Amino acid sequence: GGLRMNAGAMGSEMVEIVEGVSFMDKAGEVFEMAGSDIEFSYRSCPLLKNQIALGAVLRGCPDSAEAIAERMAAYSQKRWDSQPAARSAGCIFKNPEAIPAGKLIDELGLKRTSEGGAMVSKEHGNFIINKGGATAADFLKLIDRIRQLALDERGIELKTEVQIIGKTLEHD
Repeated sequence: GGLRMNAGAMGSEMVEIVEGVSFMDKAGEVFEMAGSDIEFSYRSCPLLKNQIALGAVLRGCPDSAEAIAERMAAYSQKRWDSQPAARSAGCIFKNPEAIPAGKLIDELGLKRTSEGGAMVSKEHGNFIINKGGATAADFLKLIDRIRQLALDERGIELKTEVQIIGKTLEHD
């Protein structure tokens, strides 16, 4: 999943450390490709949309155990300070060019907005949490509602970062 979506956090993305990938196509044939030959974009790796990643070689950055532990603690604290502790699927929307999705959702006054048991987090607008008994339909309705308001009020089309399988959203 991290490869397919070119996962990223704290200003870095998978594309920066991928040396090579082995993958299988729909026919079951296995291939290997150098990371430099694979197209990555923001939260996307088109090659892996219809392939299955089997493995990857990632480039590490040597450092002392203490320095690594310090960075890990700092990243953990930053997440703790800015993201909900409640269970979620992570960021729901990709960041549009004009404004980070969480900030846009906050400016639209949507924090704590809910649909059934699904609610926009009070800590971070780009997280939807389950406040109890939420269904997939609740999440999808809330996602559609946020997207529609962003489009109507700001002319910004929000695209989902989470992968929704088996259901097409109104604006996809």
